[in-house]
Amino acid sequence: MDIKRLINNQIRDHELNVIDENGKNLGKMSKRDALALAEERGYDLVLINPARQSGQLSIAKIADYGKMLYEQKVRERQSRKNQNVVKVKEIKVKPQIAENDLKWMAKNAIGWLTDGNQVKFKIKAYGRIGAKQELINETYEKFLSLVGTIGKVQSPLKKVTPVLYEATIIKNK
Repeated sequence: MDIKRLINNQIRDHELNVIDENGKNLGKMSKRDALALAEERGYDLVLINPARQSGQLSIAKIADYGKMLYEQKVRERQSRKNQNVVKVKEIKVKPQIAENDLKWMAKNAIGWLTDGNQVKFKIKAYGRIGAKQELINETYEKFLSLVGTIGKVQSPLKKVTPVLYEATIIKNK
């Protein structure tokens, strides 16, 4: 979010509310006086908050513009570093899946959960199998029992489309 701010002679307002380099409010000043004060102190006059309505004053700060941009980039980099990105991994099965295949998929899900990812468990039930709700629930319960110690259900199994059911599983804390 690189914000380009107006500085020094780029500022169009004739009167400004000025803040000095230490954060002290100097009050209402003309642009010319504020520029002279900033130049005298060896800094730039930076427009912080432009006036939204007529009758309001824009807020300008006497500051080192280069240092201000550098500190902003450092803050952005730090916030990106502190972000916690959660990846969602998917497992798609049919209700008539074999026991060993389900165990293998549960083993993968456990690995993903321990890595901090979420697992979206999807059951696709085409044709006449879609009418057998007990078979769909049985497959879901078997999968939950296999990942039960590591994962917990964030959103239970629900019907998304006529043939697709899905649930979200997260890591136990």
